[in-house]
Amino acid sequence: MSKETLPLKVDPFRFADNGTCLQGRLPIKNMKRLMESLTFDQGEVDIDIQFGVDEQEIRYIRGHLKTQLILQCQRCMEPFKYEIIDDFLLGIVQTEEEADELPERYDPLVIKEMDLFIQDVIEDELIVSLPIVPMHPPKDCKVRLPLVAESTGISDKENPFKVIELLRKRNKE
Repeated sequence: MSKETLPLKVDPFRFADNGTCLQGRLPIKNMKRLMESLTFDQGEVDIDIQFGVDEQEIRYIRGHLKTQLILQCQRCMEPFKYEIIDDFLLGIVQTEEEADELPERYDPLVIKEMDLFIQDVIEDELIVSLPIVPMHPPKDCKVRLPLVAESTGISDKENPFKVIELLRKRNKE
């Protein structure tokens, strides 16, 4: 298949049995669940997916995705670019019991119907790859964090426990 064409849905069991490979791009603006975490809906996700069956007869999807998302820094509230480059390995199963039996190297992908929507899988992988609290690296952020106290310790002016020390001295007198 060409780099630009990705089918909307596939039969993952047939694709795995045939060893099908897919390459293409998906627009970010079509990923509604992901959009809730983004500042802008521009861009695309580059995707390489290989379906197959391993030596234990486990059907799998091995994928690689790459994109750049625009997130909002939670420190300065400005947008910033966040690059995601991710590899994933999913074991294709039909029941939760089969999912529990998968080797650890596989993340389970439970298929209840025969069709798999490629975009949903990619969107799930992107959501899992998002940072819990999106922030610029400190050196790139407009908001500067407070300076750390001198290496000799906190000065008397900054020490919140200075009052307690003064009270103890008064009680001893």
